[in-house]
Amino acid sequence: MKATTQAAPKRRRREETRQRLLTSALGVFARNGYERATVDEIVRDAGFSKGAFYVHFKSKDDLFWTMLEERVLHHQDAFRQSVDPGSSFRQNVRHLLTALFELESGDPSWPAILMEFVAHAGRNAEVRERFATIYRRWREFIVAMLRQGQTAGQIRDDIDLDFAASAAIALIEGTIIQSRFAPTEIVLADMIDPLCELLAQALEDPA
Repeated sequence: MKATTQAAPKRRRREETRQRLLTSALGVFARNGYERATVDEIVRDAGFSKGAFYVHFKSKDDLFWTMLEERVLHHQDAFRQSVDPGSSFRQNVRHLLTALFELESGDPSWPAILMEFVAHAGRNAEVRERFATIYRRWREFIVAMLRQGQTAGQIRDDIDLDFAASAAIALIEGTIIQSRFAPTEIVLADMIDPLCELLAQALEDPA
């Protein structure tokens, strides 16, 4: 019993250290860019030694993957919470887009970091494959949500769900990217209704 009691604070401290390293890394990446950021800068910003860093992460790339995967899980959890089984397909699309765009707007430094890492992925086959795995998981997640809509009679049963998921991701991500390059012309909050209408027209069961 005593060992269990002592282990809990230790686990909590380890998790706090890990989260501080992730938070510091995000700040360092935002200031210096992913390529120029170093482990030394990250640990100095977090107030830890390099030994503490390597207890939690194998490398700078490993830290980034942890950051990205946690972000994906956070987004998916927000999506699940925003879906209301009692609402129409159109209403749920609006809920989903609102949740996603609020998350994106709340972290303005992330898109630039992600795009730099995507460029890094273009030069590394292993990194490309890991990105492909993350996108497969996203498609599978969206397909599962669309299938639930079909079961509820809200989504047409004559569409290819895999294609629909890929197209929806491309449409939404494309809108987010454009908003970063032309923020005065592409305002995410203003895109919710037209995107909702477009997706509803393509996918909603007219019956």
